[in-house]
Amino acid sequence: MAKKEIIGLATDDQIKLWKNKHRIVKAIELTDEGETFICYVARPDMETMSAVAKVGKVDEMKAAEILFENCWLGGADVIKNDAALKLAVIGQLNSLISSCVVDIKNL
Repeated sequence: MAKKEIIGLATDDQIKLWKNKHRIVKAIELTDEGETFICYVARPDMETMSAVAKVGKVDEMKAAEILFENCWLGGADVIKNDAALKLAVIGQLNSLISSCVVDIKNL
């Protein structure tokens, strides 16, 4: 069985560079019409979250675009230009924000 081609794969060296800079790097794989694409994203920083919150009060789609552009590290360029693929990635970016496990203890 032939291995499926994944469009947008980064090298191990590139992933290491991203991880050194951003600490947390996630790969998001998408399949559309039989093709598989991948992109790499980092968690949003506070500046990005502030911009998303501010713009989101007026234009949710623009806020989503800000989140996408500031988290994007690399991958298949088609994702940036295809609304359906881009929205699928944006949906996953929201999970990055709430991926931490928090434990509060009463002292």
